[in-house]
Amino acid sequence: MLQKLIYASQAIKPVDTGSLQAILETARIRNEKDGVTGFLLYADESFLQILEGEEDVLTATYGRIAADPRHSGLRLLQRVPISKRRFGSWTMGFDLPDTKALGSLPGYQPSKRYPLVSPDLVRNGTVAELMLGRYALAA
Repeated sequence: MLQKLIYASQAIKPVDTGSLQAILETARIRNEKDGVTGFLLYADESFLQILEGEEDVLTATYGRIAADPRHSGLRLLQRVPISKRRFGSWTMGFDLPDTKALGSLPGYQPSKRYPLVSPDLVRNGTVAELMLGRYALAA
């Protein structure tokens, strides 16, 4: 059964461009092999990601993500069945948004670390999907 999974987490330390590129390269190779699609946002030491794929594959993928020592504060926002993919042409889309752009979102606190993990900004999977959904149009 096809599902989508959305989670947020915080980086243990700031992630530089080279590290982000390595994360994306590894994810894209594995996701292509496993039939996983999705999108990753990184801002102010926080991650917000949507993954789409078969249930058993997403379970294994999320298990690897949960065990990854480069982040903590993992928060599962949503895991539900879907009839079709929104990010079907991307093994892993990515954006590093300017935090000034996030400032227009209700609840965003620029002085707060890990904004994408904060329940003040991303209260649930619906809010996360609205944020990530703007990227689906480009997929």
